[in-house]
Amino acid sequence: MHFIAAITNLLLIVACGYALYVLEPAQNPYGYLAASFSLVHGLLGLVRAYQEEEDECGRAFVFSSSILEVIPLPLANIEFYLISDLSPLAMVHALSLIPLLYDVLGKMDDEWDTATETLKDLALLANIASTSYLGFEDENEIYYAVAGLAFLARYGATLVDYLINGIGVHVATLGNAGIVALMAYTLTN
Repeated sequence: MHFIAAITNLLLIVACGYALYVLEPAQNPYGYLAASFSLVHGLLGLVRAYQEEEDECGRAFVFSSSILEVIPLPLANIEFYLISDLSPLAMVHALSLIPLLYDVLGKMDDEWDTATETLKDLALLANIASTSYLGFEDENEIYYAVAGLAFLARYGATLVDYLINGIGVHVATLGNAGIVALMAYTLTN
């Protein structure tokens, strides 16, 4: 059993459970979808943490990890923009899901391309900037925290993994748990 993986995935599952409990699917469908994808990823991660074989749920976990790198922040941004004065811009964030489609298709055919990774990074950076802008416009510090957690989940995890091999994935999981929890808190308060 990998203790740290089990703990971080449990925290992701708890954050998703909180989000699924407080959000109403009809009122916050994008937030609910982000929490649902994150929950499935947390459950897959928990299964992997308790298995002796490293390749347990391997291909499904690769797809799930790829999806979770992209989905939480754009879907949270859609929800944040829908409740703001800038609601006409909400669906623009759905465009950042297109690089995810190409990434998943490439991984299905084992023809992974670094260009899709670059597109995912650009989409994430645009969403981080958008969240920060909305935080400035609405004077909401929680939006800044969500943007910071998204940055930490993607780039801080890489830095931590460079310093301590194998820990970056746990930082990314905790970052995603924070995004989901803060999104749910913001949308219900």
